[in-house]
Amino acid sequence: MAAAAAGVLPRSEHRSRAAVLGWASVAIYSTLAAASIALETAHVGRSSFIEIWLSLAVLAYAVIGALIVSNQPRHLIGWMLCGAVGLWTQIPAIAVLGLFLPLLFPDGHLPSRRWRPAAVGAAAIVGLAAVAAMVAPATYASAGYPSIRNPFGLEAYADVFGAADAVLELLLLAVVVFSGAALLARLRTADGVRREQLKWFAYAAALILISFLVSDLAKVIPALSTVNDPFAVFAVTALPVAVGIAILRHRLYDIDLIINKTIVYILLTAVLGGVYTGAVAFFQRLFVATTGQSSDIAIVATLFVLATVFTPIKNTLQENVDRRVRPKRDHGGRSAIDDLVSLAELHARGVLTDEEFAAKKKRVLGI
Repeated sequence: MAAAAAGVLPRSEHRSRAAVLGWASVAIYSTLAAASIALETAHVGRSSFIEIWLSLAVLAYAVIGALIVSNQPRHLIGWMLCGAVGLWTQIPAIAVLGLFLPLLFPDGHLPSRRWRPAAVGAAAIVGLAAVAAMVAPATYASAGYPSIRNPFGLEAYADVFGAADAVLELLLLAVVVFSGAALLARLRTADGVRREQLKWFAYAAALILISFLVSDLAKVIPALSTVNDPFAVFAVTALPVAVGIAILRHRLYDIDLIINKTIVYILLTAVLGGVYTGAVAFFQRLFVATTGQSSDIAIVATLFVLATVFTPIKNTLQENVDRRVRPKRDHGGRSAIDDLVSLAELHARGVLTDEEFAAKKKRVLGI
């Protein structure tokens, strides 16, 4: 018994620490993004819709990442999504969005060992591009701030960096194509639920690839410059949306149950708050009309009402959320045994209570 407890406690503590770090990244990014928008509005007089949209899109990465690491602390995809919000140059951001995420989604591993040498080479190209971006002489003129320059830029080698930038752009595009090929290879061999998960992600990854192509073509076709930024932000937004759909609709990482419960209890809190307010007001008026004065018995009566309606309201909300979040079960590639094993794991980790585990087990078995 002691040995079992010793084995469970570290996992629980690890999961708690991971959850704290994951949600801390959400809180820190939200604070910094809000401060950035406020400062830009105060000193520049504007904050464009595209910038606000991009800030919300990046926040979505952090939220999805925090949900994943809260349930699976060692999952690489979750930490990648959390880390995407803290990148200080665009090259590592490209690495996460354009290379590593499509390459490793959804289980955090390469499709097979034969992809390893190419993956190492692609990572080396991204690393080289990141180092070059750190010391290249550059300004933020394209963002409307020509006076802001890279303080570490080597101005004497501006021509060299200009030529290197052109080469690196082509190599980075090749890296994105490579990661897309890995995703297609994984999709081709997947079936059942995994295929549905990958299908949504593949759509979003295709948009990312197209956004890179549009960005390059905009340099030679000026007419494309007007749609370049909106389309790029739309593509960046599509990735967390695709991951979110995979979580909510196709059991990715088995945290759809956690999200399901969160939605139910948020709605339950709102409904019970409304019932409490209405019931207190009703009983107080009843006592005033009957006795001519208010009474604390109104609160007691209201609590009795809440205790009576709690379970029916919760069950009704649960059924409606189940129907909308997961309107149908996809059994492709999953048997009842698979579902029971997943439920047992969630029950052992404390995600499901004894009552919820028993109810869901009966549902799987059709009892």
